[in-house]
Amino acid sequence: MRRITGTCASSAAIAFLLAVMLIATSSAQADQRRLLQPGATIRTGKVNGVGRIEYIRRTGEYRFIWKGFDGRLVEATYIPEWRAKVTLTASAEALPDGTWRYTYTLHNLPSSPQSVTAVYITSDVAPLRVLVERGWRFVGWKETYKGTALCLEVDPAAQPYSPLAPGQQLQWHVISGHPPAVGTCFVTTDAPIMRVPEEMPSALADQLPPGLDAGLRGETLSPRQSLSAETFLMHWRTAVKAGWVRDRRLASLLTTQVEQAVKALQRGDNGQAQRVLAAIQQLASEHRAQLEPEAEVLLLQSLPVVARRAGQ
Repeated sequence: MRRITGTCASSAAIAFLLAVMLIATSSAQADQRRLLQPGATIRTGKVNGVGRIEYIRRTGEYRFIWKGFDGRLVEATYIPEWRAKVTLTASAEALPDGTWRYTYTLHNLPSSPQSVTAVYITSDVAPLRVLVERGWRFVGWKETYKGTALCLEVDPAAQPYSPLAPGQQLQWHVISGHPPAVGTCFVTTDAPIMRVPEEMPSALADQLPPGLDAGLRGETLSPRQSLSAETFLMHWRTAVKAGWVRDRRLASLLTTQVEQAVKALQRGDNGQAQRVLAAIQQLASEHRAQLEPEAEVLLLQSLPVVARRAGQ
């Protein structure tokens, strides 16, 4: 590697390194803010007199303990899928042909101890197309106990087998005929299956999170067929609760304005609704730094669509 010499070059190099460090710090903070969260919790302590559950803080694992058939204590370790550290960002844009293109980026952070194997995003309508990177596949729009969802998973036939390893990103696109609302994303990982030396008492087994609840979850954009003024307000409140507006006062003000727009649409006062929409757009433009991109999509793209529909 060529050596940098001279005071000016050294100063420039130092400035460059500081800039890189600031960018890395900002990125890390953003990632931490957007981390998907555990889909469920496990209650620790004694369970119905048949055993107990202990949390191992050092590893983030759970130890299930009960009395076996021969009277001796039996232990089994549960490694939660939610130990993974994953972020998801989403954007959406209206296309000239009247459809919408959604772009999702899933990032399995370098510090994550597990690889991602599947992603589910709830939506009440089937997509027109889904484009996903090689090594993964779109399984379909499926019924789950969390509602209908778009399902993607690592392709078991791909060579090499390509789960999303720590430090890697996965991007995919969804083409839909419907505007964005708020859906829930569920992520599953390759956490080891719990090995049980003998049958566990049902009261203990019932403490294990079922299905998608065993992994990570978080809110994201998703196509919504049944998006009305009333349901938009519900979705907006979910977005605020999810932290898509970073400033609490701004979140409160925007929510008040969305409520005013919805009330105007409900009583058929389209003129007032348009005036409130203009105020929302101006406020969002002035405070973009306090809005997650997903919140901007809801306010600047989805809400106007809802208003046009209501005025027809």
